[in-house]
Amino acid sequence: MLFVLSTLAALPWLSGYEPAAVDDHGARDVQAELAPWQGEADPACVASTYGGLRISAGDHTVLASYTQGVVVLGADRGVVARAPGFTCYGSADQLVALAEGQGGLDVPVIALAATSGGRAENATWIALYRVGDHGDLEPIFTAIVERHIGRLTHTGSIEMFQGGLRYRSPDGDTSVWLYDRETGKYVPQAVPENVA
Repeated sequence: MLFVLSTLAALPWLSGYEPAAVDDHGARDVQAELAPWQGEADPACVASTYGGLRISAGDHTVLASYTQGVVVLGADRGVVARAPGFTCYGSADQLVALAEGQGGLDVPVIALAATSGGRAENATWIALYRVGDHGDLEPIFTAIVERHIGRLTHTGSIEMFQGGLRYRSPDGDTSVWLYDRETGKYVPQAVPENVA
């Protein structure tokens, strides 16, 4: 039960997702661990001062750093898949949480939450990934789930269900996305006109 509570605290914008592992406490040694595959962390980016995130799920480990990106390592410490880092925007840049679990698909889903921007205006977003067939960690859905402007905060959400998700933006717009096996991504669904 404690694990479930910590999961909800780490990713409060994401529901219908059953994580097997979660990390929301940055550690500097993760950046050193990532360096052989992703290069050094950018010391000019404030996010680098927070370190990186690490989870172990089954026989593999997932490492993430804001500027270095995300790497999935197998039991032999070989790279299974990886994705590039993110652009630095301001003093609020940081990784918020990293998780791996099930979200209504037949493949594990890695969820990464991060904040980008400055103290006066920033946005928190979630990227969902799956391990691709050719060593890429492929983004399958990315969206802003919280926006801060001055003292105002607008919150959105992602609700995962079998084969799809419902996204509510911080502005209140809602859309439904279904997982397309051909492209390996979530695709938006058209909303029928004149629906009461």
